[in-house]
Amino acid sequence: MDTTLIQKQCEEFLKGLGVPAFVVIGIQTDTDNTQMVYSLKDMPIKAFVKGMTHTLNDLVSKL
Repeated sequence: MDTTLIQKQCEEFLKGLGVPAFVVIGIQTDTDNTQMVYSLKDMPIKAFVKGMTHTLNDLVSKL
């Protein structure tokens, strides 16, 4: 997976949607490698980290 190309395509697509802010995360995992692509539009990194922390906490509590 070429993460640079995917990052660019993701940002171009989401710019066209006209939404004020978004987070997109893509993950590809195989036996030897995990890759992640993310894109933040008009979202402060602190807000992103806080939101992801709450989301991960919620997911872990459901396991």
